[in-house]
Amino acid sequence: FDTIKTRLQSRRFDLSHGPVVIVRNTYAREGLRAFFQGLTPRLLTYSAVKFSLFSLYEHFRSIVGSSFVAGGMAGALNAAVSCPQDLLKSQLQMQIASGADAYRGPMVTIRSLVHEHGVAVFWRGYRTLFVRDALGYAILYSTFANLKQARFDERRLPTWACGGISGLCFYLSTLPIDRVKTIMMTQDFSRSAARNGRVLNPMGAFMGVYESQGMLGFYRGCSPTLLRTFFGQAVALSIYDAASQALEAGEL
Repeated sequence: FDTIKTRLQSRRFDLSHGPVVIVRNTYAREGLRAFFQGLTPRLLTYSAVKFSLFSLYEHFRSIVGSSFVAGGMAGALNAAVSCPQDLLKSQLQMQIASGADAYRGPMVTIRSLVHEHGVAVFWRGYRTLFVRDALGYAILYSTFANLKQARFDERRLPTWACGGISGLCFYLSTLPIDRVKTIMMTQDFSRSAARNGRVLNPMGAFMGVYESQGMLGFYRGCSPTLLRTFFGQAVALSIYDAASQALEAGEL
């Protein structure tokens, strides 16, 4: 889901193609492996990224008492931690089976990026990620906390549903920012692109989408994004909630 979403949002694939065509073409030309490009750095770093996020959230919530404020502060600070792996994952997802953008793997990609642009390249797109995660996690954590307490016909929603709905609220409120973030992280960083003015800043990416596709362009990739986040947050927040309750009860 994430590879489909990233390729749909990037400027480096045909903008006339929807998710079904992207899936069909990717599988036909590159095989099943293409859908899992970028998985290795994601798996190696995701625990640390989420450990940082949830720890920051718990810390700030204990101080301010507000899930919305704590979530926003956690998301904003955690962006510095998550940005490098997000950029590497996004660059790997752009690499195709053969040709100029042939898949090179994480280590070769890291060495190439550092050699050409320095370590700071891994924080390209940081500003848009900062804004997206500050707003998105404020909404996600506060929605989850409120849904956990809410009653519908005297019944509570199952935890997985609360998590999934919270994930939907995250992206429904931040998809335009996320589209700009993806363009920033997947664009061609080469020196020739820079000389020709093709390396965009956030405002340039925003205006490029608006002028060529209108407001609907910011919601490109909506369907795989929402599917991914519903299932992902349903699992993540269910495990978080179960672990929190076990810790409070002294069972862990």
